[in-house]
Amino acid sequence: MQRIIMLMVLAAVMLTGCSSANTTSEYPLLPAPPVIVWENKSYVVSELTVEEEKLDQHIGTVKRFIDPQKAFPERDEDSTIAPVGSKFYTVKDYDSSSLLAVYRDGEYRKAMR
Repeated sequence: MQRIIMLMVLAAVMLTGCSSANTTSEYPLLPAPPVIVWENKSYVVSELTVEEEKLDQHIGTVKRFIDPQKAFPERDEDSTIAPVGSKFYTVKDYDSSSLLAVYRDGEYRKAMR
């Protein structure tokens, strides 16, 4: 009797291991964070603001809004937070590889790497 129970447990374990159900998502990290993409780099957009006089050069405009619940931004000028048409800028005294500013909701928000 004990041997039958042991064989049933072993069979159940083996069948569970052979299950073909895929429980992982294609995008396991969704929702995507609030980002803009520039020069193939993602910049996380924060609630921190930049004063208008600290803006340097206009370098881009959001071309595609990506729903953060469905996908990740892939191309330059994609955004998961700023609407299409939002402009972004370099910031005086900062390297553009570490900080940009994006116009959103009436203010310039810091976008950081």
